[in-house]
Amino acid sequence: MVEANPGNPLLLGNYAKFLKEIRGDYSRAEEYCGRAILANLDDGNLLAVYADLIWHNQNDIQRAKSYFEQAVKTAPND
Repeated sequence: MVEANPGNPLLLGNYAKFLKEIRGDYSRAEEYCGRAILANLDDGNLLAVYADLIWHNQNDIQRAKSYFEQAVKTAPND
């Protein structure tokens, strides 16, 4: 499904969440989440998930913080 719609941010984001939450595959989840963000920079929830993945996978607190801040700016009411 993802291969048939490689630019669909909703599908990529949902697959990233599935990989993270169900499969526990944080590395691939980060990859798909990054692709989803490139397809849609205005999804605050997805930016927050990506920040969490960066924090978890790379222990890069500064980079994760910048994505969390971007998520808050993008969707302040979520």
